Amino acid sequence: MKVLLVGSECTPFVKTGGLADVMGALPKALKKNGVDVRVIIPYYKKIKDKNFAEYKGYNYVRMGSSLEYGGVFQATVDDIIYYFIDSEKYFARERLYGYGDDGERFAFFCFSVLEALRVVDFFPDVIHCNDWQTGLIPYILKKNYYSYHVYNRIRTVYSIHNIQYQGIFPMDMMSILYMPYSNSIEFDGCINFMKTAIMEANIITTVSPNYKNEVLTDDYGYNMNNVLGLRYYDFYGILNGIDTDKYNPETDPFIYKNYSASTFVSGKKANKKALLEEFGLDNKEDCPLFGLVSRLVDQKGIDLLMPIIDDVIVNSNAKFILMGSGNQEYENFFRDLEARYPQRFKCYIGYSDQVAQKIYAGADIFLMPSKFEPCGLGQLISMRYGTLPLVRETGGLKDTVRPYNKFNGDGTGFSFHNYDSWEFKEVIYLAIDTYNNHKDAFKKLIKQAMEMDYSWNNSSLLYLDLYKKFNQ
Repeated sequence: MKVLLVGSECTPFVKTGGLADVMGALPKALKKNGVDVRVIIPYYKKIKDKNFAEYKGYNYVRMGSSLEYGGVFQATVDDIIYYFIDSEKYFARERLYGYGDDGERFAFFCFSVLEALRVVDFFPDVIHCNDWQTGLIPYILKKNYYSYHVYNRIRTVYSIHNIQYQGIFPMDMMSILYMPYSNSIEFDGCINFMKTAIMEANIITTVSPNYKNEVLTDDYGYNMNNVLGLRYYDFYGILNGIDTDKYNPETDPFIYKNYSASTFVSGKKANKKALLEEFGLDNKEDCPLFGLVSRLVDQKGIDLLMPIIDDVIVNSNAKFILMGSGNQEYENFFRDLEARYPQRFKCYIGYSDQVAQKIYAGADIFLMPSKFEPCGLGQLISMRYGTLPLVRETGGLKDTVRPYNKFNGDGTGFSFHNYDSWEFKEVIYLAIDTYNNHKDAFKKLIKQAMEMDYSWNNSSLLYLDLYKKFNQ
């Protein structure tokens, strides 16, 4: 079976969020199961500057009255073939997203992906599209390529990683798109890339079973719930995995000391001590250390933490190390908190893979009080490192974290249900009490968390089953 994964970002080349991790890890798992899997993304400036890919050819895409060049480059990394769509006009920029012509840029990408198949002579059985940036591909494939035999046998899967971001643009953009109009394209008077894919892809997926159920409701569907309802029997929730080679406390080169599920007691202790020292916090007393690695945006539940963290700092022995960036109000709040409690709270405004790994390995408890979370990777990574996640029961967080049961010791972390600061605070205090006064129970939770398998092995097989549906 031949599969082409299409997305707007992919590790190890470029990353702004969890989509890149999926695009980087899923192909490796599919490859292990005998799939001829390849990946195609834009040839952004930060990738092109490294000058490691081989030029394969070019195509032209009609955009309005002009023909736009789309170069095709190829590289093989870890036995996976990657293709890159080159365009000085659209992708030779510092950032991946956030430009006024993003709709035009990724419409060009969608057209160019389909043309690139001729250039590299790779016609897959399945094109697996990811998020709004690829949403026009199923439509263009049906409307513009149906008369070509090598194209009309291709089937499409469309994965929603975050339904909040749909690719909504003015209808007058149709004037530059070389494709016919239909109702599939339009939603609420605008072109909607995601709605187009939902209507036209053969199968739709999202990144956890619980998130699938949530996005079918008014509360979480961001106006797409009724559209998804039309495709209910073609809609699946498949849990994301993590790259267990990259996120492995036994081999991770970034952490202070490597450890395993059998040596976590000494390993976690050494990493915690070094992490506290690096951030200028003393290690004289045994106290719970909370970590947070997150974009500082509304989705991540920062509003729940802000009203209660003073109370927790003043009335407990807990310490906090936070890393993230985003909303200026949030960043300033945490800087001020660090100034007021320099021996209890530290923040790293920005992002670093190396620092993130150290926090995953050195913290005792990992905070993820998300308002919504399609799947979430932070809780999966933290469990892999034996740091207990404390999460709100939403989306993939509910699917992956078993809450601590103090009566029988079961669980892999802590959780709360309502989007409520008081409820969040109560669970923080439960975690603190468990750490301080129930050491054996806390260690048992760590062991149970580290024994969980959230690799891509199982999830990739579920995707493979979906791909095979087209051949039944």
